[in-house]
Amino acid sequence: MRRRLSSETWAQIRAEREAGLSFSVLAKRHGASKSTIVRRAKLEGWGDGTDVAAEVRRKAMQKAAGLSEMTNPKKKAAAIEAVAEAAAEVIRRHQAETEQVRALLWYGLDEHRAAETLDGRRAAFELLKAAKIASETLVNLQRMERVSYGLDDTTGKPEIVIERSYGTLGAPPSDGGWTDSTLQ
Repeated sequence: MRRRLSSETWAQIRAEREAGLSFSVLAKRHGASKSTIVRRAKLEGWGDGTDVAAEVRRKAMQKAAGLSEMTNPKKKAAAIEAVAEAAAEVIRRHQAETEQVRALLWYGLDEHRAAETLDGRRAAFELLKAAKIASETLVNLQRMERVSYGLDDTTGKPEIVIERSYGTLGAPPSDGGWTDSTLQ
């Protein structure tokens, strides 16, 4: 059973939501159900943080790069250049990694076309599976890295909330069959 939240806690939840935190994070952080927070946000017309998301991202990136306390313009420009170079290096590495997976794919396809035996085709198929697994893993790793370096704009991605209206199911009927009246 969840505890009743004070008006101060609700004010904090609203402020955090309007600063861009997700309903899931708010529910975990404050010990409230996600659906309760969603309902209250809709009822009170809370903002979703999209209007401040770019500013929050900018400030977070400044802090991560150590730029937030810099007042010397030359030092700040040098620090920005260093952060931009680090981000460019990430992009160059991503390009090289992608080329390696592409090479593995084409090698597997060439081997499969050239295979004259069942064992040869199986070996080539294993190469193709390795390329697929490498590709999927690389996509996930690169996506996480791009987000952590702030290389991708993540604004405008909606949060999907599914609210169930049918309530909860009780114990099954003694005869084992469910009916419409059982589900209400």
